[in-house]
Amino acid sequence: MLTDKQFWKSHIEEALTNKAEYNFLDFKLDLSNKNERLKEHINAFGNLEIGGCFVFGVDDFVPVGIKEDGDPIIQRVTHIASNTQEPKLNVEIFSVTINSKQLLCLHILSGSSKPVFIKDRAPLGGIACFKRTGSLTIAMSIQEIKDLLAHSTEKYYDESVVEDAVVEDLDFEKLCSLLPMDTSKPWLAKNIAILKDNQIVVGHAKTPKVTVAGWLCFAKNVQAKRQFRNAYIEFQIFSSTTRENPVKKQEIKGTLSEQIEQSILILQQYIWLIPEIHGVKREDIPAYQDRVLREVVTNSLVHRDYTKMHQPVKIALFSNRLEIENPGGLMPGLTTLNLVHKRDWRNPLLAELMKKFGFGEMDGQGIDRLYAATIAVKVPPPIFISSHSSFSVMLSAPKLFEEFTFEEKHIMIIIMLIMQEKIDNESVRRCFDITAEKASTLLKSMVVDHIIELSGRSRKYAKYVLTNQYREKVFE
Repeated sequence: MLTDKQFWKSHIEEALTNKAEYNFLDFKLDLSNKNERLKEHINAFGNLEIGGCFVFGVDDFVPVGIKEDGDPIIQRVTHIASNTQEPKLNVEIFSVTINSKQLLCLHILSGSSKPVFIKDRAPLGGIACFKRTGSLTIAMSIQEIKDLLAHSTEKYYDESVVEDAVVEDLDFEKLCSLLPMDTSKPWLAKNIAILKDNQIVVGHAKTPKVTVAGWLCFAKNVQAKRQFRNAYIEFQIFSSTTRENPVKKQEIKGTLSEQIEQSILILQQYIWLIPEIHGVKREDIPAYQDRVLREVVTNSLVHRDYTKMHQPVKIALFSNRLEIENPGGLMPGLTTLNLVHKRDWRNPLLAELMKKFGFGEMDGQGIDRLYAATIAVKVPPPIFISSHSSFSVMLSAPKLFEEFTFEEKHIMIIIMLIMQEKIDNESVRRCFDITAEKASTLLKSMVVDHIIELSGRSRKYAKYVLTNQYREKVFE
């Protein structure tokens, strides 16, 4: 469980800078008197993999600090978390100082089992379990509740046993770097117990069996087993926009952590740079931060279908885009539109191990962070492509607003509305770094296309929301 104060502070600072509420953050100036709605917010946080954090003392993304004693807030939130949720939820309390303002943080820890229910509501009544999507807390559908209940007892492929693999096939030094192993002798009973606790091995302590996740993360030679012969990354770099004549081609093998590290090292050398002005100095910075690239690459390995070994994960860097493709389409119920709020894991054990390695939060919020990163550096939004056999993410190279396609402009506005619920001319200007006239033209075109609509009657201070038609597509 991620409860480190520095983790939360860094994400709070990032979200305030980007003026976007991630699924796991909720900024508040104070606490309202609506207990029923507070139950729902707490419930939604309890249903996230890392829980969620209320941050008090923020007014419209500006830290102003807690005005009064925070004890009443703490008492009320902890009481509701403990007494109205099933299973009951625990709260971690701490404060952070940002811009010399002290903010009160209440981290609702993830539920011990999911879904978490609100006690006094019918379990399948449609308003008993909630989820977060951007800054919104919305009710889960009955089918989503049933899916979570089913998954709680489901057997995943990454938990299955690798036939003929023995514990001696694992890299003991790599295991020691991640787990509190006794280094005096490799395969002591207490070391086997630690491996079993982490599902790296299963079965009897004297004859432990290596799991698929354990093999992929710790085997001395992952690809030695025929069933994992294509469990590697094919990395190619092209000088143009087509796949003709790659300037670099490399097969990146080894454990999953080794594949991620090598991929990031190559991307760091070739990823596009964008100019940024600091005072009177110009500095070229990567279009995508290392942690964004690391999470995208990690997700491709974690979410790939390891029962389909006809091809590896493919990373291709072109002059105008980065493509990452993994075998295996989206899980049932997921679409390229609802990915921002709907989550499912093909390999949850792999996801947990990657989190231990520090390669990603694996909290189901990766799409949110990717969207926020593209908005922050003003590059076109990521494009997701899914088929029955594969899933691809495409990240665009930096380009001017005039070079954005019609679709890219619209997708960026939709992303902003998912992250912020409402937008106005000023927020669109900031996002694209354009004039008020260009922002107004873009907004009007999307109104005409029935993608967005006015919220309220004010024309002078017009705010826009997604139309019901598009909300259904995104939040289905």
